[in-house]
Amino acid sequence: MKLHNVIAVGLAALAGVAYSQEAAAPKGLPAVVQVSEKNPKMGKMMITGSIGSGKDVAFKYFDASQEAEVSRKVSGVAVFFLLTPQDLANAETALKLGELDSARKQLAAVKEKYTAFAGLERNPSERAALLEIKCAIRQLDFEGLKGVLRSVPNPDQLAPEDKGVYVAAGVLSKGTSGASVADIEADIKKIMSSGVGRALNGSSYGWMQYALATAMAAAIPAEEISGTISEGNAAAASKAIDAYCRAGVSSHGVDMELPIDAMKRAQAMLWAMPGVKDYASKGASMDAGKWNKAPGNFRDAVALAYMLKNLYGASGETIDAAEKFYFNPSAPRK
Repeated sequence: MKLHNVIAVGLAALAGVAYSQEAAAPKGLPAVVQVSEKNPKMGKMMITGSIGSGKDVAFKYFDASQEAEVSRKVSGVAVFFLLTPQDLANAETALKLGELDSARKQLAAVKEKYTAFAGLERNPSERAALLEIKCAIRQLDFEGLKGVLRSVPNPDQLAPEDKGVYVAAGVLSKGTSGASVADIEADIKKIMSSGVGRALNGSSYGWMQYALATAMAAAIPAEEISGTISEGNAAAASKAIDAYCRAGVSSHGVDMELPIDAMKRAQAMLWAMPGVKDYASKGASMDAGKWNKAPGNFRDAVALAYMLKNLYGASGETIDAAEKFYFNPSAPRK
């Protein structure tokens, strides 16, 4: 028995309760119910809350014939799904438009408002919390992400893809809060070997790679990353760069805040790798010979800077310093 979200449905009655009686019921959430598979009639009714969770969850509604609030198990009806409330729809629209501060506030309000329905699958409180997770990540608010994760109702009962969002965000929160590389690697291995791992989307996988990269980068002194990475830390830096690039590629899509940040961090570390700034100091004029002789990290740092600046409009000290060296050896020459 699955719960599904819909935008609009409406018909007649539930088990003899007329739809017109809905006006006498307490305010709640509209839901569509089909009592049994033998009776194809769909009825729209107002749900006032939920009791329990999981297989035993029941929805509450006002029974006008008894003039009282009663409950009925979701498993006891053929179809049950909640409609999207307008305030959640408004918050989703704000998120899609990139109005992140406004969306975050609206989602937090929706999450709190509909806690009485938290036992129902895909209820507005749960959906708002999951969207708030994505909003916090888009804002790169990893500290605030911790509180959002704690507020998700019944995380053990999330659908597989939603559970993937939740656990991947948990890894991201750990990786950006000082967890060790070993801990992050163990978490990723556990998730990827589970059913949840098989349901992960690209963004969620990218979050975990960002967490891994951040944990790896944390082991390298900040003064080396802003200057020149020592030979002793070069191997660790290379692994962090690879993980940041995996994060950028895996989570690349409509929401580009974290992928761009990952690529910016990778570019900055590439620019700090041994020998890169030394080669850059030889002059800004670039030709095929100089480009082909350049260290691989130099070419990668320059190419990534060029992409960040010209495709995504990103800028920064290392991006601006490297981008001017870009040379395309395959471009036709006059």
